[in-house]
Amino acid sequence: MAGNLLWNLSFAVFGFCLSLILSLQNNSLDTSMIRAASVFIFMYVLAFSFRWAFHYINRTNHQKVDHNTEKTSKVEKDRNFTREEPVAKQASETIRQLLNED
Repeated sequence: MAGNLLWNLSFAVFGFCLSLILSLQNNSLDTSMIRAASVFIFMYVLAFSFRWAFHYINRTNHQKVDHNTEKTSKVEKDRNFTREEPVAKQASETIRQLLNED
């Protein structure tokens, strides 16, 4: 995944502290701690979800690019070795014969 779990924890701790400080002004310590803990869990899951989605999008874009290059190189190899070589030889032989007839 993109980054590491430290990003999740730092994002969640920041949310916990902000929620605790803002909640202490109007609520008791017990209520503030419960709300801050729920914000911690929510922020952790949110950060994890964003990191997972970013990793998934980044991974699928790279796979599409790699997959297309593999197809192109395989098609080019097939053209060079199987189809174009005998046709090119036949065409050159035919042109030589036509030039020699005149």
